[in-house]
Parts: sequence; C-alpha cells; structure tokens
Amino acid sequence: MDLRALKTFEACVRLGHFQKAAEELQYAPSTVTLQIQRLEADLGVSLFVRDGKRVIVSEAGRWLHREASVLLKTVGSMRQTVSDIAAGDGGNIHFAAIEPIASQRLATVVADFCATRPKVQLTMEVSGSRSIAERVRAGELDFGICSTPLAAFMLEFEPLIEEKLGVMMRADHPLVHQNDISVSDLAGLTVLVKEPTCIYRELWEKALSHTGNPFSYLEVGSFFVIQQMIKEASSVGIVPIYEGLETEGSLVIRPFADMNPLVSLGIVYKDKEFLGKATNLLMDAIKSRFK
Repeated sequence: MDLRALKTFEACVRLGHFQKAAEELQYAPSTVTLQIQRLEADLGVSLFVRDGKRVIVSEAGRWLHREASVLLKTVGSMRQTVSDIAAGDGGNIHFAAIEPIASQRLATVVADFCATRPKVQLTMEVSGSRSIAERVRAGELDFGICSTPLAAFMLEFEPLIEEKLGVMMRADHPLVHQNDISVSDLAGLTVLVKEPTCIYRELWEKALSHTGNPFSYLEVGSFFVIQQMIKEASSVGIVPIYEGLETEGSLVIRPFADMNPLVSLGIVYKDKEFLGKATNLLMDAIKSRFK
C-alpha cells in the first residue's frame, strides 16, 4: 500500500469529504479520486459506498481508517525521530568518566546539554580509567573521560587537562600552615588513598617509588568518603587538586613540595565517524569546558 494513498484516505474519512481532503493535502480533486480508486483496487474492496451525491465509509473502510490513523502517526513519529537524531536533538549517548572529574567538571556540562536536548537519552557512568578504556574498545561506551589508554587498545585520545596530586587535610591540621607538603612531613601519619586500580593511586605510588614509604595506607574507594573520614579524624588524603573538593573552614588541599605527580586526562573514543551527532556535540561541549 502506498503511504500517500493511505494519508489521502485518512483525510477523506476524517474530513468527511473528498474536496476538503484535496484542499488540506493541496491536491487536485482528481488526484484524490485517483488515489482512492488505486487503493481500493490494491485491496480488492470498496472503501466507500456511493449513495447518490453522498459518499459513506464502508465497514472495511472504517476498520482501515482506524489502522491507518495509527500507522500514519507512527510513520510521522519515525520521521521526526530520524530527523532529531540527524540534527543531534535525539538519539542515545552512553559514556563514562573517572572521579572526581565527573562531579567536579562534567556535571554542569552534562546538565546543560540535557536541558537543551531533552530528547537525547543520556547515560553517564563513573568508573576507573582502565575499565573505561576497555569498554570503549569493546563498543560498550561511546566515549570516556580517563587517563591515556594503552597503545594496544588503538583508541583515539584527546587530552583535556593535566591534574596534580595534593594532600587533603582538616583546616586545623598541624600541617595546614605550610604552603606545600614534603613526603617526609607525612611520616607517622595514616594516609587515605584510593584503591590500587585508581589512576591517582597509581600516580601516587609511581611518585613515591624513589622516596620510600614512611607512613601507612588506608584504602578508601570514594573521594567523598575520604573527605568525610578526614573531617572526623586527623588523617590526610592523597587527592587530585580540585577547589571543589575543599570545604571552606573544614578541608584544604596542599600541593607537594618535593615532587610533581601529573596525569593527563582526556576524551577517549574509537572513531568519530561512527558516533552519533548528539555524541559529537556533547564531546565538543566537554572540550569547550576545558579550554
């Protein structure tokens, strides 16, 4: 069945007159008549009963009208959805980012993006750098925000920012009056660190490889939990330097004096050509945030 003929038929029934349907569809009356005749010939039934000057919808026509109305709405929705996806106003995005960049730098960007493109179905996960790179390579994620992936993964990487590690402590900690912290200053203290698979933990241990280990570790799987534990005790934590992690009058972060541990974070993906328009627009918005 020709969708145009179905659309013409639906208009004829809805408006109750061939002439009105022709005016709405901007067809010549003869075109409307021809399309209805072809539709009836295709189906092998009469959709209208002619009674003098009146044209009455047959039983088969009434059933077809109900089904055609649903079908045409579905087709219209399909056309709109495809158009939205092509314009970046629809589609699906699935990405992941490490903490604390996810909450400290990306939350506002993602919220603004969703507000301007409410039809886009977006899923944002928080995970570790290695896991993100592996899932991007496997096609489970469209892109990720993480550290430089292994060369063997053969992924594209666009650097966004270099992050430094620092020492988080309470505002009343004895070391708080120092502008920077030496590793030796941490001797005898319990140091809160992330789990071994965290890129910041790897960076910390690499930086310490030539300085020794004068303190004990306590592994904590969340920067938020590290914050709360430091608030309640005299421990210190190894965290990336973010103003958003500090709490006025409560927590501060000091840089290191005798080492400069840096890690490059960026966007990782397989091939932009295979990513949707909305995904590329979100990636552009994230890159603009870091300029």
